[in-house]
This record gives sequence, structure tokens and C-alpha cells, in this order.
Amino acid sequence: MYCDPVNRQGLLIRNADFIWYDGNTFLPADVQANSYEAAVQIHAATLGALAEYDNNQQIASASIQAGANLPAVQEVDFFPDRLGMTKGEGRITVNDTLEICADGSTNVPANLECCIVLECQVVKLSKEDYVSLALQSVADA
Repeated sequence: MYCDPVNRQGLLIRNADFIWYDGNTFLPADVQANSYEAAVQIHAATLGALAEYDNNQQIASASIQAGANLPAVQEVDFFPDRLGMTKGEGRITVNDTLEICADGSTNVPANLECCIVLECQVVKLSKEDYVSLALQSVADA
């Protein structure tokens, strides 16, 4: 992703889909003998690890849990999957990178994978909006 600061560009993120699956078979995550849980987050800044769910840099997050010999349950956490319903709505970031962090319990299956699909658009911002977002990004990081 490249946002051009000279042209006051930002990235409008409308939607984030998290797809948990078995990396060997590409089928949905299956039943395991042991309980496990895992989480993944998308950040607008480099935080280095999972962050609090009310962190301003967090764009979206998801988790998956499975009890011993029970099916896996996927959840979208604090921030909604859909960040805007009408044209022009969503989460705008002016950072030149997005960070994806994940963590899980010790029993997470080795073949469990998460694919993240983002619906995005590069948008041109007013000078005031661009400066405001840029300052907020620096202040929160």
C-alpha cells in the first residue's frame, strides 16, 4: 500500500473479512482433541503485539475458539467487520503500512491459518483532514 502525502492521500478501509481455515486442506478449521483459542488484529501503526481492544490504532480484529472435541467458533471482536455501509464510509488511515498481529494458546493447531481480505480505496483528503489524521497517528503510536 502506498499513500502519497504530497497529494494528501489516505486509505479508506470499508470491510475486513477474517477467514480461519486448515492450511493443509483449505477447509474450515476442524475439531481438535485439545481446546485452543487464537486472535488476530489489524493495526494502523506498528504496535508489535496484540493491543487493547479500545486502542485507537486498531482497525479490526477477530478470534477463534474451540473446546476439546467441539467445532471451532469464529468471532469478530470489538470493532465490526463492516466499517462503513454507504459510499465514503469506513476507517481512513494515512500510515504507509498496516500491521497484522496474531497470538494463540499453546494448543493452536499448526495448520490453522487466517486469511484477511480488506476492501479498500485510496482517497484524497482535504489538507485539514490529512493533517488531523497524521497528527493523531503520531500521537497514538
